[in-house]
Amino acid sequence: MVSLGCPKNRVDSEVMLGLLEQAGYQLTPEADDAEVLIVNTCGFINSAKQESIDTILEMNHYRETGQLKALVMAGCLSQRYQQTLWDDLPEVDAMVGTGEFHRIVEAVEGALNGTRPSFWGEMPVSGLAAPRKLTTPNYTAYLKIAEGCDHSCAFCAIPQMRGGYRSRPLQDIVAEAKRLVAQGVRELILIAQDSTIWGHDLYGHPELPRLLYALQEIPDLVFVRIMYSYPTQITPDLVRAMRDLPVVAPYLDMPLQHAHPELLQKMGRPFRRDKTDRVLGMIRDAIPDITLRTTFIVGFPGETDDHFQTLLNFIEEMRFDHVGIFTYSHEEGTRAEKLGDPVSEAVKQRRRREAMLVQRKLVGSVRGRHIGHVMPVLIEDMGDTVSVGRGATDAPGIDGVTYVKGRFSPGQIIPVKISGTREYDLLAEALM
Repeated sequence: MVSLGCPKNRVDSEVMLGLLEQAGYQLTPEADDAEVLIVNTCGFINSAKQESIDTILEMNHYRETGQLKALVMAGCLSQRYQQTLWDDLPEVDAMVGTGEFHRIVEAVEGALNGTRPSFWGEMPVSGLAAPRKLTTPNYTAYLKIAEGCDHSCAFCAIPQMRGGYRSRPLQDIVAEAKRLVAQGVRELILIAQDSTIWGHDLYGHPELPRLLYALQEIPDLVFVRIMYSYPTQITPDLVRAMRDLPVVAPYLDMPLQHAHPELLQKMGRPFRRDKTDRVLGMIRDAIPDITLRTTFIVGFPGETDDHFQTLLNFIEEMRFDHVGIFTYSHEEGTRAEKLGDPVSEAVKQRRRREAMLVQRKLVGSVRGRHIGHVMPVLIEDMGDTVSVGRGATDAPGIDGVTYVKGRFSPGQIIPVKISGTREYDLLAEALM
């Protein structure tokens, strides 16, 4: 299995691996040993689409150099372009879209039998409860709480690939969380296209606080981390739950995409700066040690130097802990397609570098506020004299790490005192 793209795709890959293992297939981490290769593709932006196609063609070479008998294409790119890719990629022996990845065993069997099956329907969220083969370290797992998206962001093709928003029922999520914790998972990372709206389609209004209270009751669970929150759905009830529940990490990922109201309105995003300021203020007042991550897009059609300067000022003023900057990708089928792509690639890249430089200049003092604080750290790697871990301040793969003096085993959770910073990373001494 080669899994590309976001953590939501990764969960789908883990479900597919779990179903295949349950069906009697033997999994291998070595591509040249595999008789079946599955590429779970990403179709979000142009660079991801190209990576997916390149990976398919690269894996096809194992027909000559390895044991490959069947090549299966799955995921977002399969769902988005369906028949076009099916016709253009004769190398692929079976294709499964995001809606029916739970039929992966059927797809693999058909590929091996030469029937070249394809499945592109919309999967019910109950399929997410299938067995999973974790590809993360055994102490960390992503927990998908919903599928699809109802937002109409002008730049985004996710609804084309994932369908409308469908929340998983509370009991399904909690049951999977309990299974994962029983396997040794200590950190659950909640993911969806919009985590904060979870439950609105099932219960008539968002119910993320209710889910957090239910997860709090699971023994041995240490961290619950919320990713992909939407600013207009950050309610006082949610903030109180984050503040009051020990298991919920004081961490929130809230992609804002820009800071200028004119650009935000064109993007189809919340564009009232006063409301954004109130939300950020409410969060920080209630949880002073909160870690805030956000992302922005530069180079959206019509972005002027003045628009971009507003974004730079916003980054400097708000002092986020973690900031990701993406350049706009012109995507067919989105509402922004008709706007063209007037901002040159050179300008996009220059603006990205400038924005990241502003954040880099801030990060030392922003991260430095943790110095002297005591926090639990989940160890991920043990060196000769220093171990590497993460506390509540950092999500895996996208944020910094914490360097702890001493030798500690991966998966161990130890109390530390933060003693310094190294750009995006923290330095700490163990309190044991």
